[in-house]
Amino acid sequence: MINRCRTTGLDEPEFSLTDGFVVSIRRKPDLAFKAVGEFAGEVQRLLTVLIGEMKRADIQKALALRHEDYFREAYLVPALTVGLIEMTIPDKPKSSKQKYRLTQKGKNLVAELAKGKR
Repeated sequence: MINRCRTTGLDEPEFSLTDGFVVSIRRKPDLAFKAVGEFAGEVQRLLTVLIGEMKRADIQKALALRHEDYFREAYLVPALTVGLIEMTIPDKPKSSKQKYRLTQKGKNLVAELAKGKR
């Protein structure tokens, strides 16, 4: 598994033992989308919990995710990259007052998902 991650340019997997054995493999943000142009389940989940303007921590809590780096890599960055969500303060991406909201493109996708088109 480690060798396969290395050969594809991914970080090595993380192994942990909590209540069970867990292996975490990090994807690159640009790989969070399927080749056919559909959005990954992570991005779709983010869109469904985003209501109005929300802080990163609130979105992460709504998704029941604890690992901030994973949330950013698999959910937030891909959604921002393709323009489904936007920052409320784009000039200051690290502002403590930063929030995120759906763009029109994101709203359209949420409407399509609600209709069962995707």
